[in-house]
Amino acid sequence: MTPSLVEPVTADRLLPLNARQQLPPLVLMFGNNKGGTGKSLTVVQIAAALARAGFYVLVVDMDPQGNATRRLGIEQDPEEPIAGTPEVIAANTKGAGEGATYQCGWTVSDDDLTPSAEAKLIDVIPSRPDLINRETETGLPGAALRLKKALSGEWINKYDVVLIDSQPDLGHLVQLSIVAADQVVLVTDAMRDGVEAAFRVDDYVTNYGEDLGNPNVHVSGVVVNRWRRTSEGKFYVENWLKPRFGDRLWNLRKTELQEEIVDGKKQTKEEELQAAWIPEWARLSEADGAGVSLTRWTDARGRETLGIFDTIVERYLAPMLQERARA
Repeated sequence: MTPSLVEPVTADRLLPLNARQQLPPLVLMFGNNKGGTGKSLTVVQIAAALARAGFYVLVVDMDPQGNATRRLGIEQDPEEPIAGTPEVIAANTKGAGEGATYQCGWTVSDDDLTPSAEAKLIDVIPSRPDLINRETETGLPGAALRLKKALSGEWINKYDVVLIDSQPDLGHLVQLSIVAADQVVLVTDAMRDGVEAAFRVDDYVTNYGEDLGNPNVHVSGVVVNRWRRTSEGKFYVENWLKPRFGDRLWNLRKTELQEEIVDGKKQTKEEELQAAWIPEWARLSEADGAGVSLTRWTDARGRETLGIFDTIVERYLAPMLQERARA
């Protein structure tokens, strides 16, 4: 996807979404205090799964690395960059995000540049490396509210969900994201550094959400990513993550009962169809590297990979949205 093919989002394209209730979207910030845990990967694939379920999604890339931006098919031209979170944060005005929103760049194929079915339901406020320059403005009055203000106005109510991809620290850009969020989702691997970093974000949100002006923000979910069936991984899940987060740990395991005959007797055993945690599969890195949807792969592993993120939506996010609609 070249920069010239990126399509700005217009009010006309989003107008049909108004058939839904005009509820404010659920705003989720994804974070960890450590890089390399697959946070951006998770944000992108959850956005795709939400789109497959029929939800309208806005991804806000608040990481200067811009990984989510590129993986959603938007390539920034350094010579002629398109507007994104650097301009949105600098504007410091209500609704500033609307003018920096673009349609996801995923296409049906390399030869067919028609937007894919998922892309039609995913929009992006892209990032660039110079987003880091906005940190110098955080001492100004009301700076912590800049992202929240940018995501306000009638236009934002056209989305069901807003996913904020934050950078892997607890600096000012992350604080802006926390202020704008309803809830925080942590993404970690099952290794000590990643788990301890997730704990730090949980502590920070709990202890400082009110000081940041968002007393109701909380960590509502924890995604275990890059899972490998090692004794070390099992140790940190069982002895660190489960005791700390309990039901907030998003378990994706699927099983079915199968009957077999053993020594002439019928026995029933539980067969695992899907692991509890997101595995470290090459298919995920392939999609990330190419900046395309996982739906490009139609083999068995491709279907299995899609199913993992569809389960996240089915078990955790769809119920959140349904509860929000009933409230």
